[in-house]
Amino acid sequence: MDIVLHTHVDDPVLALRNCRRLDATTFECELYVRSSGFICERTFWFEEPEFGTFREQLAAMDSTLMGAAELRTRHEENGFRLEVSPTGTVGVTGMLREYGAMNQILRFGFNTDQTVLAPFIQDLTQLSGL
Repeated sequence: MDIVLHTHVDDPVLALRNCRRLDATTFECELYVRSSGFICERTFWFEEPEFGTFREQLAAMDSTLMGAAELRTRHEENGFRLEVSPTGTVGVTGMLREYGAMNQILRFGFNTDQTVLAPFIQDLTQLSGL
């Protein structure tokens, strides 16, 4: 299953591709980010307690135009955050890190608007039912 945060343009993009449930609490996907010409795609894991909280926070953001929601890999820095302003601007920020002989880090950020939240929440809810 693919989940895309639709931003109304080709760049920036945030997508969770090929999402699947590994076990009762763990999900795996390819986190794809394109922002200002930078592109990163890497395996991303998240777990049900945090995933449920993330969905609840997004729903609150959508209904109140206040707040933030963050999804991260447990015990790692990899993840992303959405924060909505009272004017409906949604800031998307995050960091992806690859450890190895030469550490790689991508920090990204872009803005979109609140109209992207409801479809994103709907797709995330479908994933939770897998």
